[in-house]
Order: sequence, then C-alpha cells, then structure tokens
Amino acid sequence: MEDTGRSGFTLVELLVTLAVVALLVTVAAPAMARFLDQARLRAATQTLAQELRQARNHALAHQRQIHFSIEVGARRWCYGWRDESACQCDSHAEAALCRTASDGRMHMRSSADFPAVQLSGNQRLTHPGVIFSPLRGTATAKTFVLRNRYAAARVIVSPLGRVRICSPGGRVYPSC
Repeated sequence: MEDTGRSGFTLVELLVTLAVVALLVTVAAPAMARFLDQARLRAATQTLAQELRQARNHALAHQRQIHFSIEVGARRWCYGWRDESACQCDSHAEAALCRTASDGRMHMRSSADFPAVQLSGNQRLTHPGVIFSPLRGTATAKTFVLRNRYAAARVIVSPLGRVRICSPGGRVYPSC
C-alpha cells in the first residue's frame, strides 16, 4: 500500500538545507563587512575632497582667505573651515564654530559621521590644516590619509589648490 497523499520534507532534508544556509552565511558575512567598510571609507574620502574643493571655491568667489582646520584625537577627528580664522570643530563655543561670515553656514564633519574611518594629516604643525588664498585659489600643500582596517585612501591638496584622491596600492582609488 502506497501513501501518495502526504507531501513535505524529511528531517534529514531540513538539516542539510540548514547546514548549507549556515555555511553560506558564514562565508558571506566577512565579505559584507569588508564591503560596508570600503563604502564608509569611500564616503569619508569623497566628503573630505568635496569640502576642500568647496573651501577653495569659497575663497575664490568671496575673495577671502579660507582656513581649513583639522583636529585629530586618539579616537575622534573632525574638520571644518571658515573665513575668519582657524575653527575649532571639537569645541562648542560659538566663536570657535566652523561658520563662514559671508553666508553663516556651518562647514564641519566629524568621525561620528563615518564610523571605523581614521583620519590623519601628513604634518604635525601648529596649524595642521590648509589655508586657501583668494588669489588664484592657491593653498598650503597637504596630504590627508583616511584608513580603515581593510584599505587606505589619500586626499592630496597641491600648492595650486587642486584636490585629488588616490589610494596606496590602487585598492579603492587609482594608485598614488
């Protein structure tokens, strides 16, 4: 006598299916973490480059010297720019905020915006930022390095004020 009215899965079939799914998740999780970290690094790099370009354009458009400041701590960093003097983006004092006098807008980003991304500059001077001149948009040359546990990227400001992005080894951006 044959019972053809029943359909379903056996316990062995379900266990094999669960084992295959667990194996796929185990293999895919590190790749997904790497993908997300590289996306955060790209976003932080693009944002820094865009802020530098915007600061240079502001210097040219308003014929004012622009101070692009960077503050790097042990676990936190921030950067910002304004046209009066160097801003202290880590401070909450109104005079130290990164606002431009011409439009009153805030120009600031911090490590809270880009988790797991570290930022550093190439020089440890009293003013670790960039100063953009209203005359032809020239700047103090500087290299900023952004990194996470998988890759690194550089944002380079030339003495002519040009901003470019590259990556050591060419993993995220064209090779430096």
